[in-house]
Amino acid sequence: MNYKKLPLVSVVIPTYNRIHTLPASVDSVLKQTYKNLELIIMDDGSTDGTEEYVKGIADERVRYRKAEKNMGPSAARNMGAELARGAYLAFQDSDDEWMPDKLEKQMKLILDSGELSFVYSEFGFYRDGALLAVIPSRNIPYEEKQGSLFSHLLLYPLISTQTILIRTKDFIEAGGFNETLKAYEDFEFTLRFAQNHRIGFVQEVLVKVNSQKSSVSKQYDERIRVQFYMIREMLEPLRERNFLWRKLGIVLNETETLRCYETFAQELQSLSEELLSGEEQKEAASFLEKNKQGAENHQIRAQIYENLQKLKQKTLYIYEELYENRLIWSGEVQEILKEMVGSVELFGKVLPVPDKVWERCAAIQKSLSEENLAEADRLYLLADIVELFETLEKLW
Repeated sequence: MNYKKLPLVSVVIPTYNRIHTLPASVDSVLKQTYKNLELIIMDDGSTDGTEEYVKGIADERVRYRKAEKNMGPSAARNMGAELARGAYLAFQDSDDEWMPDKLEKQMKLILDSGELSFVYSEFGFYRDGALLAVIPSRNIPYEEKQGSLFSHLLLYPLISTQTILIRTKDFIEAGGFNETLKAYEDFEFTLRFAQNHRIGFVQEVLVKVNSQKSSVSKQYDERIRVQFYMIREMLEPLRERNFLWRKLGIVLNETETLRCYETFAQELQSLSEELLSGEEQKEAASFLEKNKQGAENHQIRAQIYENLQKLKQKTLYIYEELYENRLIWSGEVQEILKEMVGSVELFGKVLPVPDKVWERCAAIQKSLSEENLAEADRLYLLADIVELFETLEKLW
């Protein structure tokens, strides 16, 4: 195949102090089976030797631009798009990898369709080389992941930045990524774009998203704020489809997962006062009450969890003291342990506890009531109590 006759694709990689992961990302782009591409590396102010590495790449398709100061990934991607020479635009992250035929399969779909200007694909979520999940979920019917996606995107995200292939002109005309947002920039852009465009989909994992065990998002509150920003921007379409309360329910569920109760309350209160009608405000109040109850339950759960840790440590202490013969097995010790095991009842008030845990708890309580347990049995019993507490931790 003569790739020079195919459209040029500009690939933009924003990077900031990712010299330890950038080479694998760059390599996955340069080794694409679709050869007619240029790679624009947008260095967002790195100080870790990124510039020296990029300048050492012996491939004329690589272009490099370094920002004078850190702009953020959205601004870096938008600047890369402005520099692009290609008719099509794709984005890669500096810590992820593309499958070798990603661009080839996506470009084939675009060119064969004759009408599409945006195509995305599945991505695989990996940790330590193991595939943990495929996104978007294959439980979503294939038909619902292509074509007119606006209604779906009003509620749920589908498309990750690294999977996007889009006509450059259309990306720029749509305004690019919103540089004021600190989370969900791809969700917001794809929702906005889908309002007036059909979108194509390759149901195949074409991107490998790498996650380290220590990778924890620092933008949880921002994710909730951006969701409310999108609700504000799309309030009329949400109303027209009777999606408003469903959307708020989805955001509330995310709030409970991320434990951003205060942010949810502030954002919903502001939305209610500024944009909602009298009847809508009454409905919004019910969501505020659910959020308040969620916050209170979380506080109770946190206290119980803290107590659980203390009880486990106390049991381990008793075990050690008995094992070293520094403590005698007395009625007082037994009563303390019974009380500790009884704390499972409080745990069960805020989280569902499996029947087998209750059965285990009852068996331990019964054993604790026996006065003449052998020394070894006492130690085994204490080990059982610690194991019980560890089981409850896993349920948390």
